[in-house]
Amino acid sequence: MSILKVDTLQPATGARVSSAGHIIQVVQYADATNYTTSSTSAVQASQTGTFTLTNSSNKVLVTVNCLTRAERSSASGVRLAIYRGSIASGTKITSGTEPQIYTTDSGTEQYSMNTLQFLDTPSAASTTYSLGFYKHSSSGDVHISGSFFNTIIMMQEVAV
Repeated sequence: MSILKVDTLQPATGARVSSAGHIIQVVQYADATNYTTSSTSAVQASQTGTFTLTNSSNKVLVTVNCLTRAERSSASGVRLAIYRGSIASGTKITSGTEPQIYTTDSGTEQYSMNTLQFLDTPSAASTTYSLGFYKHSSSGDVHISGSFFNTIIMMQEVAV
């Protein structure tokens, strides 16, 4: 039996060597902005800078962490979604019609730590990601409280 030992593998093209499923790069975006809306349609919250893939065929694992607050009307509820691009011109990539934090308890407001995650196939070399949010129709205003807990959007390039 032979053993082959090498310090570095480099393809003839000069591109990186990567195995499927490995993380190629990680970029984290932090936003301390507070956002408020009374809309029942998605509005723009945090948006990342441009994320450029080393290989446009790779995927992006997008993770969002944020603190939300919903004011009570007859209930309190905030809905969240991840978009590729901006809310106005981008594509909603998380699924479901009502991903939300919701309660009908008797309190005046509801705070919640939230994590959303999606494995995206952007089909482009560069993209941005956004967090969209809106209120449940029975809720009062809803907020993303970036000053209490920074909203974090982490993008990880995953080799295919």
